[in-house]
Amino acid sequence: MIKHVVMFKLKNHITGDEKRESVKLIKERLDRLPKLIPEIKYFETGINFNDSERAFDIVLISEFENETDLEIYSKHPDHLSFMDFYSPFREISKVVDYYF
Repeated sequence: MIKHVVMFKLKNHITGDEKRESVKLIKERLDRLPKLIPEIKYFETGINFNDSERAFDIVLISEFENETDLEIYSKHPDHLSFMDFYSPFREISKVVDYYF
């Protein structure tokens, strides 16, 4: 099994109510993916509450049977659509993929 972890950080100019609404909307869009992409075996998203400078805004933790399924997910039209949607909000994102 593979665990796929992604941390998302929104652009610095997105603050206050706009940031709260943006992270909520991004999480809602992410949470649609498991119903659309059968290769996803487990899927969890969370909104950060820590105000540390090091903190990211949203986290995604997902699991896949193997690298092939992860690759299918990464190229799936619904995943690519999410990436296009998220792009205007994106300051930076980080990813870790590992076997467990």
